[in-house]
Amino acid sequence: MTDRDRLGRTAVHYAAADGDVHGLKMLLAGGIDPDAADVAGWTPLHFAAQAHGSPAIEVLLAARASVHAVDGHGNTPLWRAVFCSQGEGAAIRLLMESGADPDQVNAHGVSPRALAGRIANRDVAAHFPGGGATSS
Repeated sequence: MTDRDRLGRTAVHYAAADGDVHGLKMLLAGGIDPDAADVAGWTPLHFAAQAHGSPAIEVLLAARASVHAVDGHGNTPLWRAVFCSQGEGAAIRLLMESGADPDQVNAHGVSPRALAGRIANRDVAAHFPGGGATSS
């Protein structure tokens, strides 16, 4: 159950990516760390945020997964949620309600809020307080 694959991922990473809420609950109840990072620094919350799996995000947050975890590029789960949002805001709002910092810059100097303002094909910035004011 805590075995890692060649990418350093555990079953909880894959359950989060797949939005498998039942599997997540079972794995977390079995003691798997909700903040286990793979070789790229991605935690299960990064995967759930990327997939915009609000139910999986809720399960991970209830298990005390950190909204402040950063991957190898300094990206937080909120940054991943913004990048992959396709205009959907539920995961973005859920992460921010849980304390994610929309102004935390990654290793390239780009915050989730700034990224939202740069996504031209969707109004992602509307999901942030102020509805579009961006900063780096």
